[in-house]
Amino acid sequence: MTPFKNFSTDSTWRRRIKRGSIYVAVALMLGGQAGCGSNNGEDWEEVTTYEATKGVITTLEETEAGQFSIVDEQVTGSKDSSRVIIKRLDGSTETLTLDQARRFVQPQDTLAQVQPPPGQQQHYHHHGMGHVLWWGAMGYMMGRSFNSPVQPYVYRDQARAGGSTGYTSGSRVGQELRRTAVSRTTMRPVSGRSGFFGGSGRGRSGG
Repeated sequence: MTPFKNFSTDSTWRRRIKRGSIYVAVALMLGGQAGCGSNNGEDWEEVTTYEATKGVITTLEETEAGQFSIVDEQVTGSKDSSRVIIKRLDGSTETLTLDQARRFVQPQDTLAQVQPPPGQQQHYHHHGMGHVLWWGAMGYMMGRSFNSPVQPYVYRDQARAGGSTGYTSGSRVGQELRRTAVSRTTMRPVSGRSGFFGGSGRGRSGG
């Protein structure tokens, strides 16, 4: 008698073995991805950002065509109520909303200028509007880190201000904005630190 061979059973086992191999391959792949993602915390960092709950009213004075200094800064009730008041050379006054003012800031404006040596008096400086706004208290509304202090050179100096500097008001406003800001802590990939707003405005512990 010719031996009987159960081809149906043989085929079923082959299919089971094939499916089992696929499951193992998928499991190994997913396990490898999970291991790379965690990497004992080396690929991720904890970031605390600060979001202002109040706003700023900044007053600029045009010192020459297209050049400005801050003469005063004050806290206002909300970020949306932030304004920039511009006093032009021709005697006219212009008011910008925060969104309008933000358009004047370019990547190069986020780089601070070299400060005078210690003990040397600050003089009357000339800077474009975007640079002045970014390095005053208004810069916190635009994404600059709260760990980055306002820069004295963007404010009108003491002699021209009649004994009271815009820098004094700017420093006070910056402190008030930080005190009333809301903090948020998140995790992000270390490789995610990029962009001039992200790098300057939202560092490891800044806003």
